[in-house]
Amino acid sequence: MTAVMEASMNGQDLKDALEGAKLYIEQHVDELNKLNIFPVPDGDTGVNMFLTISSAVEEVKKAGFSAGEVAALAARGALLGARGNSGVILSQIMKGVAKGLEGREVFSFADFAHALHFASEQAYKVVDKPVEGTILTVIREVSEEATKVAEKKTGFVRAINSVVLKAGRTVKKTPDMLPVLKEAGVVDAGAKGLYYFFKGMESSICRSSDVGRSRKKAPVKFSVKKNSPNIKRAYGFDVQFLLEGKDLPVEEIKQRVIAAGECPLVVGDETLLKVHVHTMDPDDILNYARTKGEMSDIVVEDMDAQVEERS
Repeated sequence: MTAVMEASMNGQDLKDALEGAKLYIEQHVDELNKLNIFPVPDGDTGVNMFLTISSAVEEVKKAGFSAGEVAALAARGALLGARGNSGVILSQIMKGVAKGLEGREVFSFADFAHALHFASEQAYKVVDKPVEGTILTVIREVSEEATKVAEKKTGFVRAINSVVLKAGRTVKKTPDMLPVLKEAGVVDAGAKGLYYFFKGMESSICRSSDVGRSRKKAPVKFSVKKNSPNIKRAYGFDVQFLLEGKDLPVEEIKQRVIAAGECPLVVGDETLLKVHVHTMDPDDILNYARTKGEMSDIVVEDMDAQVEERS
């Protein structure tokens, strides 16, 4: 770690840890995509989580050495770049961490454990109908484990090891919590993506050679699937966008998004919202949103086409 004892981390250490998380997720994008069957088997969890963490890492380049500042910018970057259900929830986990580290130049593992508690609360809060056996279960159990480890007053290296082990054990249990996973013989993609997030942080914190010695891969390329009008609709469209304005009616917008379809997520505040929903009628929610503020970063993906492409 830079300029700190093992017992604490500063902003630069946190930047390095987030970079480690980004690299680890990037190395496993294809695996996470193949695991992705819930809530829709559209094969993009790895892509979505990578784009989200990449946006966070890019944003923290503006930060100094204050851990609180780095965490806040990482949360903002993650929100702006969030993609898909898993990406939006990851952005909210980072928002909770930022809340826990607010105002801190450096932080101990006990501080980090406290921040993970906020992260778990924030993640559950934004999901209209939380489902266990997903990324939510991992952040909750990890936060509980971190609290137990923090009571032992151990340093970051041993503590983060315990967190990663707990995340891995929780991922293995996800098929027992979610029947659709057991039927398919896979673990939850978002849950495993969060495991890789913490594993990447661990590699940086422990100065593991896993990240440094990894083979360089070609840049990950992404594309938005074009709408396919002749496909029989089963899943509909994955719609996401940013909405900016003054005094946005957050609760009204949230209720409209919930009514629009499945997996609704509305996160942010009265000036900036990230919206995500699976819907059969994307124009309806897009046209509504245009009446409330300025839209940007609009993504509409045909999930039925994505599922057919994988089959």
